[in-house]
Amino acid sequence: MKNFLKYLLTGSLLFAIYSCNDDPTPEPPAPNLVQAANAAGLTTLLNAVEAIPGLGSALTSAPAITVFAPDNAAFASALTEFGATDLNDLVAKLGGAQNLETVLGFHVVPAVAFSTDLAATNTFPTLSGQSLTVNSSGGAVTVVDAAGNTANVTTANVEIENGVVHVINRVLIPEIDLPTPNLVEAATDAGLTILLDAVTAVDGLADDLLNADAITVFAPRNEAFVDALELFNAANLDQLVARIGGIENLETVLGFHVVPAVAFSGDLAATNTFPTLGGQELTVTKNGSTVTVTDANGVTSTVVAADVAIENGVVHVIDKVLLPELTLPTVVEAATAAELNILLEAVTKANLGGALLDAEAITVFAPRDEAFLALLEAQEVDTLDELIAKLGPDNISKVLTFHVVPATAFSFDLAEGPQSVPTLAGENLTVTRTGDSVTVTDTAGTTYNVTIANVAIQNGVVHVIDGVVLPTLE
Repeated sequence: MKNFLKYLLTGSLLFAIYSCNDDPTPEPPAPNLVQAANAAGLTTLLNAVEAIPGLGSALTSAPAITVFAPDNAAFASALTEFGATDLNDLVAKLGGAQNLETVLGFHVVPAVAFSTDLAATNTFPTLSGQSLTVNSSGGAVTVVDAAGNTANVTTANVEIENGVVHVINRVLIPEIDLPTPNLVEAATDAGLTILLDAVTAVDGLADDLLNADAITVFAPRNEAFVDALELFNAANLDQLVARIGGIENLETVLGFHVVPAVAFSGDLAATNTFPTLGGQELTVTKNGSTVTVTDANGVTSTVVAADVAIENGVVHVIDKVLLPELTLPTVVEAATAAELNILLEAVTKANLGGALLDAEAITVFAPRDEAFLALLEAQEVDTLDELIAKLGPDNISKVLTFHVVPATAFSFDLAEGPQSVPTLAGENLTVTRTGDSVTVTDTAGTTYNVTIANVAIQNGVVHVIDGVVLPTLE
């Protein structure tokens, strides 16, 4: 019996030794989440996790997790979607670190789910407190976020110490309260750069719009302004402003795009007439999901991007610049506003007012009062009546009409350098443009400067000059 026990014990020991020698080499331990993400090159995800204090350690120490991990390209797409330049800007666009934590938690299920564990449709709770829908079909796994966007699992079943990682190609967005941009931020995000330049050109307008209680903005996209430039034969915004009558009329045009109330597309009736900040009414029509806006000239613009919420209302992007009824002064009103008193007196005495008002198109080089005073001194007279008596009524009429070109020429319409242009006096005037500067030279070779250019009038344009140009006098 002792020998049997001895042999049994020896055999058992040998079997144990043999069995130990026959065991396969143990597999290395699975990486933790951070190590697995590093190995997969998920650098942006790691940076996002690090932006939330304590989140990384909380995930690595959790009892069991399944992580749907967006790759770098997914974060790049999210930057584009939110109009962000980098991760920090994306966090700001999401509403801060707290919302980022909610977004990241929405990618983590507090249980282990390998792809082989999945049913066709699965609803999982997440660390964000919201549920995630995961679908499995024929080996393909997709994940649907709160907005109904679908992400594809591109690499499945990366085992980690406390669960599994599935790499996905989209950042999943839960239900979060995103920060609402103000008008300027929304226009910037939408790339409405020319509209922003136009608003900035009117002193105080941007602040007025930002501080308004409630507004609906029909915001022309850049292409709409390009079309408006072409319509007015303008090369840039400054030229457009000049042709429509200056900054005051630009403010009217911009105000015509703003309704002092909030109207999302869902609030619209089939036909709507709204007052605007331009002082004129705008017609807005809704047909199904299509919204159009009709301006004072009967031109219809289509809403191409609706319902962009802003802090104090809503923006609808449109494909045309809306034009209200614009008022331009007559040549007499423009001269009165510029205080060209002696010129007006001379025109009245020469009985030329009607001819100028009725002309189809004119460019007036209008001498300021100091210019006429210099002419009186040069002619050794004290008053306009004395000048008329000395030169004669016909010569005075010729002098005045020598300042009028029978065509419309804004300064930017002029060719670079000197050019000889006809006048109503029957003699040509030499006009020279050098960059932004314009001069006029009379028949005696005397040159004067345009001191105020491009005052639009109903039938042309006025340029104020600092001298009286003289034709050949009889």
